Amino acid sequence: MYTLHGLPATEPPIPLQRLPRHAHPDDGVALGRFLRTLLHHRRPASTAFRLQRPDGVARHIRVVAEPVLDSDGTLLAVRGAFQDVSAQHWTEVALAATRDQLAHSEQQASERNRLALQLQNAIMPPTRGPFEAFNLKIAVRYRPAEEEHSVGGDWYDALVLPSKQVLLSVGDVAGHGIEAATGMVVLRNALRGLATTGAGPAQLLTWLNLVAHQLTEQITATAVCALFDPETGVMRWARAGHLPPIQIRSGTPTELPMISGMMLGVLAEVEYEEGAHRLEQGDVLLMYTDGLIERRDRSLQHSQQHLLRVAGEPGPTLEERLDHLLTHSRSDTDDDTCLIGIEYR
Repeated sequence: MYTLHGLPATEPPIPLQRLPRHAHPDDGVALGRFLRTLLHHRRPASTAFRLQRPDGVARHIRVVAEPVLDSDGTLLAVRGAFQDVSAQHWTEVALAATRDQLAHSEQQASERNRLALQLQNAIMPPTRGPFEAFNLKIAVRYRPAEEEHSVGGDWYDALVLPSKQVLLSVGDVAGHGIEAATGMVVLRNALRGLATTGAGPAQLLTWLNLVAHQLTEQITATAVCALFDPETGVMRWARAGHLPPIQIRSGTPTELPMISGMMLGVLAEVEYEEGAHRLEQGDVLLMYTDGLIERRDRSLQHSQQHLLRVAGEPGPTLEERLDHLLTHSRSDTDDDTCLIGIEYR
């Protein structure tokens, strides 16, 4: 927080109520609504504003917060997170400028698709790993759409948090093109920042839903968010309208029991169910987006059954198992595909 504000750690903290004094004057109304919703109405709130630091540097900040109340409704504390989104803001400004320059060009559509593809390739490299985090071996695969106009908003992430838990996530923004690609960047980076608070997967998706609903251009998305604790071997997870992970234990693949959770961005206030699953030595978990299985001539349930059969076929290594799944998947929609494999050792 001191780094964000450009202050030495010896300075007193800035009270939440005084935040408008450190923001651009044009953002005062938005911050006023944020503080009124949070402190007066005592409901979760989020907003974005321009922070003006003492050193003259201006940063674009996103804040998400919620009140902590006792049984009598008395406000005990406020918890949440600040995130520096300056780089994302200037990326959006650059993309907006590019869109304006191409507004009257015959190449507008192809240029937008090329920009979306470049943005997605920068964030989602086709392969990563394998890499190890405590007693997990993790490998990821990303297969982009073959046609530029089909570039979507799929994302994956695997990150060791300051709490020493491992964040695992996949998601899929609805739609294609530059809007889906920039929406993917917003949600993926927001989840990374929110996860550092130490909140559980269900709470993280609750906050991410606020980001999708209030701070984006009406995007919707599905996602799975999981936190693995290496000390207990327990993975807590939550889903927002997304397909559940697959577990392979002793060569037998099964889907984790379905838990409830609405897709992101549909409603402002949504509660998500949280599941817990203990991993055993030798277990493999698969998290994926629907581009792996979606077909025009088959139901999703039929495609899921085929995926379970293919997932049960043995693979010498985790990476080869993922490559086998990509090779033998029967999808025909040319949609993006993200796939994470987790092996518990």
